[in-house]
Amino acid sequence: IRIRPLIPEDRDGVYTFFRNLGEEGTYFFNRNGGNERGTYQYLDGARTDHIFWAAVADTPEGEEIAGIVFLFKIDTKVPYLGIGISEQWKGRHLGRRLMTTAREWAQSVEAGGILLTTDTKNFRGQKLYERMGYKQIGTHSNGEILYLLALPNENTASVARSRTEKQ
Repeated sequence: IRIRPLIPEDRDGVYTFFRNLGEEGTYFFNRNGGNERGTYQYLDGARTDHIFWAAVADTPEGEEIAGIVFLFKIDTKVPYLGIGISEQWKGRHLGRRLMTTAREWAQSVEAGGILLTTDTKNFRGQKLYERMGYKQIGTHSNGEILYLLALPNENTASVARSRTEKQ
């Protein structure tokens, strides 16, 4: 399984991906179809403040999108993350790989961190986020748990060095 940017030619694969999320994935990742609509808008060029990647598996039937991760509000210092894994591809560390891809991109643009929200019942997701270094920082206005991954960058590293040198 390889991870690559999501492209307009992935439209049919995106449709299949959202059909294969399963009950849990649909509830936690695509409640009311919001992330599916947003993904199509991105593919149509309408979501310029988003960036998407897909975990793509080669199957006998052809390419299959096994997971999607995206960052939105990428024009801010702390974008938000969204992630979903197709039901049949869970348990293969795709979430970890997709989140690493998003983190590496955020670090490359010197973001200060990444935020995400998750349902209070998404225990599997919470374990993943915490293993990936995210810390619970409160409750979002929508009632979901708010997580933050603080990212060191050159600016924060140089401030920390200068503070250490002064002591």
